[in-house]
Amino acid sequence: MEHLDRPTEELWDERRLWFEEQDAAHARHGTQSPSEQACALMIDLQAVFCAGAWAAAVILACAVTEAQGGSKRESLPGVADADYRWLRALRNRLSHENRNDPELTVEDQWLRRDLWEQRARRAVAIAFAALYPAAGKTAHREEDA
Repeated sequence: MEHLDRPTEELWDERRLWFEEQDAAHARHGTQSPSEQACALMIDLQAVFCAGAWAAAVILACAVTEAQGGSKRESLPGVADADYRWLRALRNRLSHENRNDPELTVEDQWLRRDLWEQRARRAVAIAFAALYPAAGKTAHREEDA
């Protein structure tokens, strides 16, 4: 792809710091340890998030969430049911293309980066909520991105 640019070092660092702040905030209040596979996937999730690969971040965030025990379940401790359904539905639309109405287009990669970044941030927050569920709490629900 001839038009693919890497983010500036400053932008990478801003994204990395946001990601690490999410990790620290959720870990501080969590009541269980993440699975080994979920932790390993978080390394890749942080890399694609910092790179600005928003669709990949959504897909990996869903994989992390499901690695914590949610693949066939409708709910997870620490994650609001609506957030989990949103994440799974978006991942499915990205993974199983409807050629008449694709979820992500090349045009989106240029003109709707902000929307996809919002979606990726929400997906990452959901993944952290699944990694570190707090007793009796559900993930903070943001606007429907």
